[in-house]
Amino acid sequence: MRKHSFLPRFGSVARRLSSNVTAAAADRRIAGRRRFYKNVGIASIAPPTAKTPIVNGSFSDGTNSVASPISAGVDGTQSASGVHTSIKDTSSWSSLLNPHGKTPKEWHTITLDGRPLRTPLGLPLTLPSIPLALALASEWDAQKEHLRPAQMPLMTLCCTAIDQVASDPQPHRMDVMRFLRNDTSCYWADPVEDRVLHRKQTTVWKGLHKSLSQDMLALSDDLGPAQAFGGEEALFMSRKSEGNPLSGLPHPPILVERAQKFVNGLDAWNLAALYSACSESKSFFIGAALIFEATQNIVGKGSNRDAKWAVTAARLEEEFNIETWGLVEGGHDYDRLNASIQMHSASFLAQATAESVLE
Repeated sequence: MRKHSFLPRFGSVARRLSSNVTAAAADRRIAGRRRFYKNVGIASIAPPTAKTPIVNGSFSDGTNSVASPISAGVDGTQSASGVHTSIKDTSSWSSLLNPHGKTPKEWHTITLDGRPLRTPLGLPLTLPSIPLALALASEWDAQKEHLRPAQMPLMTLCCTAIDQVASDPQPHRMDVMRFLRNDTSCYWADPVEDRVLHRKQTTVWKGLHKSLSQDMLALSDDLGPAQAFGGEEALFMSRKSEGNPLSGLPHPPILVERAQKFVNGLDAWNLAALYSACSESKSFFIGAALIFEATQNIVGKGSNRDAKWAVTAARLEEEFNIETWGLVEGGHDYDRLNASIQMHSASFLAQATAESVLE
């Protein structure tokens, strides 16, 4: 295998990865395990295909690889729920790992003391671009005496994409679409009663819904999302009714249909990134704008809606409350940090995978 050195460190804190692990190996895989390797690098690896050797749900090619020390159980047991522990359809799994439906010329993996690393599910950690591989290698090299999975945000996203999203994307698609019906960016403060907050929303969210509706969803000027102004209107519009049986904002059916088509067309990498951004912002439009613009930037068509903008857009109301009532140390400051990490990681993943096939 051809090996490379890696770039300076990248990344910090992130959410824990959901996957699963056998009870027998739990004591060796839980967070806090001592660093067991000296050298970190990257190496070329075969792309994921329908012929990838998977036995009983795990990768098996006879090589001397390193099992991931990251597990799903917080107590060293099979305590994770809602996760997949096997790959049933390798053809669908491998196709979803091709960025934008195209196969990159080169794939890479992380090596620990020269041995390729696996995902928590035991699958090959196949990465479609060198920048992404270098970033993950930096996260592993940044670990000190003990391993801290929460300090490897890109490793988290990539393993989620490989182990969970590619194996069954439908739950993630459904979760992303749920954010559309109660999208934070579609609930505006009353322009009379809450003038200051409304002005801030207008400054940050200006043009968001119109540009995404037209550029990403290919809708006409007069077709945009339903939006509520003020608390009373929000309650009235989102209430269950004969014309709105699912509750939430009654967006035009064609908009919901186009949004679903956009989400269904995403590969595992971008779907994992979109889900992370939507979860952090509680907004389909903010998350979709971040991922869509990260890809558009590769072909020179992006705007200024980058990760920094996404953090501001997602935290607008909370930052307004902090300005009004003050900051709680050990709470608000950590929320700020986590939001920045999640948005920058999602944006980097979308951009790095797009670069592998769209350059």
